[in-house]
Amino acid sequence: TEMSSPHRTSGGIVYRRTSYIPFPSDGFNDLNTTNTTSNTSNPFNVFQERLVVATIGLPARGKSYISASIVRYLRFRGCPARLFNVGKLRRSEGLEGIDAGFFDPKNASAAAHRESMAMQCLDELLAWMPKTGCAVGILDATNTTVERRRKLIDRCRHEAAADPYLRLVFIESVVNDAVLLEQNYRMKLENDDYRGGDAERAAADFRERVRKYESVYETLTDAEEGPDCPLHYIKLVDARQLVAHDIRGYLGRKVVGLLGNIHLSPRTIWIVLGGQTVNDDKGVIGGDPELSAMGESYLDGACQILTSLVAASETKEETLFMLTGTSKRYNAAVSRLHATLDAAVTAGADVPSNRPTLTLAAANDLCEGLMDSTSKAEWKSRFPDEAAARFADRLNYRYPGAGGESYQDLVARCNDIICILEQSAGDSVVFCDRAVFRSIRGYFLGNPIEEIPFLDIQPGILELKRSSQGFKSSHYTVDVGLATTKSGPGSKLY
Repeated sequence: TEMSSPHRTSGGIVYRRTSYIPFPSDGFNDLNTTNTTSNTSNPFNVFQERLVVATIGLPARGKSYISASIVRYLRFRGCPARLFNVGKLRRSEGLEGIDAGFFDPKNASAAAHRESMAMQCLDELLAWMPKTGCAVGILDATNTTVERRRKLIDRCRHEAAADPYLRLVFIESVVNDAVLLEQNYRMKLENDDYRGGDAERAAADFRERVRKYESVYETLTDAEEGPDCPLHYIKLVDARQLVAHDIRGYLGRKVVGLLGNIHLSPRTIWIVLGGQTVNDDKGVIGGDPELSAMGESYLDGACQILTSLVAASETKEETLFMLTGTSKRYNAAVSRLHATLDAAVTAGADVPSNRPTLTLAAANDLCEGLMDSTSKAEWKSRFPDEAAARFADRLNYRYPGAGGESYQDLVARCNDIICILEQSAGDSVVFCDRAVFRSIRGYFLGNPIEEIPFLDIQPGILELKRSSQGFKSSHYTVDVGLATTKSGPGSKLY
């Protein structure tokens, strides 16, 4: 995995990314640990870090998307994380859709109310924060003034007197790119303050709200740091440049690694469940089989639907990125999609002709170890105790033998896939089987790791489309042929 060279400055490390920054490896130096013996396979239960993350930035700068991405990733990896959004609190108090006048700094009563809500959100975050292990609570708000940030620092310092592992980290998002900003403005009009209203009036009101914030906005600088006020912060500029100042520890480095990969541009990801294989047809798990006749028919139908979706995409990038595993059935799927898209180009369809394809072992399905290429009957006769063990703990159960994996292992190796998909600027297609499908879907739709082995995966295509808060999903059914069987690894039968 290529990583852009860091440029060291007095304020930390500035990453100017040329490709993507991989998520940090699980190095254990300079880390706070505990002697707990519970679930030692999850480092987030062993290390002691409680992070309060406070966002900084003008409206429509991607703060909520960045916050949701952090929560999504950490929950995916098994770390408690929760979002506390001041705008959501305001709307719950009956101030949904309130006009720009409420955000005018000259409106003293409204300013006091906004300040009170921000501190209330912080108090709720601190009350939620676990007292052991790793956890992240995010205060999603503008926090645009030095005065507000000082109040947050003082409140967290008071809390840290009782919990020395608690630390406040600021994340500021600055957007100067006019095209990106306009895209963010359009997505912002989807939120609860403007949904269903007159689009032109909503846009005018939102731009006026931004101007109110701009009149008092003070960007975070090292001048706010002092002997009694250490600063820990991450600054993103157009989601292309990242500055990390005094970010330390296992959890802090995970957050930096994630933010080095995400971007704010709109795009769509399509996840395609694989077709039935000859082993599926025989009731055998694993192996590297060819597609069955019904699997071939299913694949044809899936590629036709995908071609229509790609042609209708609003992203309009010149490149369509494809990612899949190394097995025969995955190669067949990619070749079939290329052929279907080529035919569409010949017929005059507007689909990308540049389609780089990456095959990764990380995208292969869960490895069954000694049980690979066995039938259900063979499994029960040769490994009578394994079925009960797996059903007792489907997240942590690891198939016996060389290469055997658990869902915990699968989630860890899916890091590379997640990293690449987060960084991809255009639309992407992933061909995979159920276990990897669960992991990718679980990440992008915010399922905690405990739910991933139980996610119901339907035959067809899952569309994930970038929104202001994360990704929204749609499902497209393939009505011909058969998808890979439900009796594979991670299913209710196995």
